[in-house]
Amino acid sequence: MQEQYKSLQNSLTVKDFSLRKTLLCGQTFRIFEEGNDFVVPFKRSVLRLSQTDNKLHYSVYGEPLSEEEIKRFLGLNDDIELINRELSEKAKNFSEVIQYGKGLRIMRQNPYETTISFLFSIQSSIPVIKKRLNLLSEMGGEKVETENKTYYLFPESKVLKRMSKKEIKRLHLGFREEWFLEFIQKYDEAFFRNLSKKGFKEKEKALLNIKGIGIKVANCILLFSMNEPSAFPADVWIKRGMEKLFNIKGSSKKVTEAGRELFGRFAGYAQEYMYYYMRSIYSTKSFTNKKSRGIP
Repeated sequence: MQEQYKSLQNSLTVKDFSLRKTLLCGQTFRIFEEGNDFVVPFKRSVLRLSQTDNKLHYSVYGEPLSEEEIKRFLGLNDDIELINRELSEKAKNFSEVIQYGKGLRIMRQNPYETTISFLFSIQSSIPVIKKRLNLLSEMGGEKVETENKTYYLFPESKVLKRMSKKEIKRLHLGFREEWFLEFIQKYDEAFFRNLSKKGFKEKEKALLNIKGIGIKVANCILLFSMNEPSAFPADVWIKRGMEKLFNIKGSSKKVTEAGRELFGRFAGYAQEYMYYYMRSIYSTKSFTNKKSRGIP
């Protein structure tokens, strides 16, 4: 195996940023906690991350990553003061929700991997989603060694296209298997690179044409991997939040459209704040559905 790169621990100064909130609010699934550290496979590398007050500490294993790539991945370039001010102005009763979620950022992930992740998420719990994604990565075979553990990178499309139906059966995808098989044969990274150059509606339409993807999953992909901060995925928690805070209720499509209209260009941040708030405040109260951010 080719010798792998390992960086010494570096630090970034951060403001209004919470690593824990950002990584654990349902945007991504392949997160590994090791004590106070988080280990995150990213591109053809593995990041080890930790935070002390306003310092973000990181080490890189595998292929080198620039500081700018890490900042973009974690949403650290976003003008969070502007975003929060605009959201507060658009919804006067939203300040408490923003304050509760303060520090959370929208990540910029790989759209090919993100699409598969959210295909797997449909009607699944988070532990099951993680298990399937980790097994798929192990089946891909590309690994990175850290000081004390081996981590597998998410397979590239050329690797997935070579997988047999027998191998894919090991994932126990159930009704999602047909969608996954069709997806890996029809789509690749180039498709998403080209799609990323389109406007919001063109991106959304193309994602909705992928078998298995509905309005909720499409907006997850747009928000978390296609640089569309006005996307507004509506899961059960967002529907409850929109009804409780704004007396807006209806289908996922209706709530998504209402959220985008209400919050405008940064609706995605409003969605993440609301999701974090509703899950944290109400999941242990009258609501008992603990399933997932299976679909945000």
